[in-house]
Amino acid sequence: MLLGDIPERNAKLYPDDLALLDGEAAFSFAQMNQRVNRLANAIRALGCDQGDRVAVLHENCFQYIEIYFAAAKAGLPVVPLNYRLSQQELAYILQDSGARVLFFGGKFQPLVGALRSNAPQLTSYVCIDQDPGDSLRYEDLLAAAPLRKPEVRVDESEIAVLGYTGGTTGLPKGVMSTHRNIISSCYNTALERKLRPGLAFLNVPPLFHAADTNSMFTFSFMGGTNVIATTFDPDLILHQIQQHRITHLLLVPAMILRMLDHPNFGQYDLSSLQVIYYGTAPMPVEPLRKAMAAFKCGFSQTYGATETFVPITILQPEDHLPNGNQEQIRRLASAGREVIGVQVKVVDSKGNEMTPNQVGEIAVKGNNVMKGYWNKPALTGEVLKDGWYFTGDMGRMDELGYLFVVDRKKDMIISGGENIYPTEIENILFRHPAVADAAVIGVPDENWGEAVKALVVLKQGVTASEPELIEFCKSRLASFKKPRSVSFVSELPRSGAGKLLKRELREQYWKGWERII
Repeated sequence: MLLGDIPERNAKLYPDDLALLDGEAAFSFAQMNQRVNRLANAIRALGCDQGDRVAVLHENCFQYIEIYFAAAKAGLPVVPLNYRLSQQELAYILQDSGARVLFFGGKFQPLVGALRSNAPQLTSYVCIDQDPGDSLRYEDLLAAAPLRKPEVRVDESEIAVLGYTGGTTGLPKGVMSTHRNIISSCYNTALERKLRPGLAFLNVPPLFHAADTNSMFTFSFMGGTNVIATTFDPDLILHQIQQHRITHLLLVPAMILRMLDHPNFGQYDLSSLQVIYYGTAPMPVEPLRKAMAAFKCGFSQTYGATETFVPITILQPEDHLPNGNQEQIRRLASAGREVIGVQVKVVDSKGNEMTPNQVGEIAVKGNNVMKGYWNKPALTGEVLKDGWYFTGDMGRMDELGYLFVVDRKKDMIISGGENIYPTEIENILFRHPAVADAAVIGVPDENWGEAVKALVVLKQGVTASEPELIEFCKSRLASFKKPRSVSFVSELPRSGAGKLLKRELREQYWKGWERII
């Protein structure tokens, strides 16, 4: 089965059921498949050959989902762009991916105008909404395109999504997820989640993230309805749950806490909710107790990666026992157990499997594991070995297979669901005339999982303030990457070889926390 087969199958089995709901826009599976066919033919008519990349720059919308499926039918990988990135970062991704077509929302028109000179390989610009200016209009393309299924032979080994994730060098890397990878992930997720037709999933996190995209594909795969939330607003989300009888949604812990704190929370009917999925960090026991009591539904945590199209392990609703015995409460700090279709092991530096409760690197094997990194064969070879993907995350597994993520080998910070790489921020700090040395680490944050913290050594006789350095970073990076705090120190710990000892820096902030991110 291919990604483009999903709307085709649903149109045959559930033609009149609701497929997409976005504000006033609502489409049945039959209507969605017709629109997807038209869009697939329209993209090919723009001069794209099989394998050419199609980029998307927009907030969540029903067109975003149509583009994913249409490009899949046309044999064209989608490059979902994180609209929170800076112009320079977006330009790099467009250049590296070699995207030929850019779909964008009208609100991003000024940014797209600035990007045009940096991406000469782009041959077509399509505005999804509003006045397209000198670009093509999305609905005009559909209206002029034939309704028939595009005559393209696509193999399951071809790339369906080229999703960019941060890199330890500061440069994003393209993760090549094939049709086989994504469909395998849908099977794994649907079986673990016990999904069935007729459910309603609310897309809250952005569709450029693999986590929400996996859920969107899986609910489509199972004949469910995808409801769109353009942005996260607690009142809007609560209203949509009530109005559209949402059964499932994906949130980061910070979102759940914000919804609980909303003054009108108790006025909404949330009885349709079956499960709230959450990820990026475990929830502390007390907030979890409060959330489960308030929402009165199941909770389930997911641990995954873009490289595996997300699900590696799942902590199931039946594992969420905040009032259980000591062992059950301890397992709330785990990431759950491996999903169906995925093998997980913890290994030492030589690849030997560790015994239970010994810390090592987490490795994953399954048909959902990526094909590799785009144009980076050496880096691909470092993480893909004998069919196993070495995540760079450190963890331990108990006797019953519950995985505890205890550290990050690659120093990556995850804050509010966003991957942040310290090297990138450190490189910016070193450009400030007052900075002699700098280290960036993740420190605990109950709302966001981790917060970015910079430790800075100033040059002798020179001064700089915390707000000054934060603003310096903010003006040169996406805002979510800037340090939330800066501490000034006399020196940073280094090994005899001069290597920065970040673990020592983190230890003082993570004392007393059961799980070290």
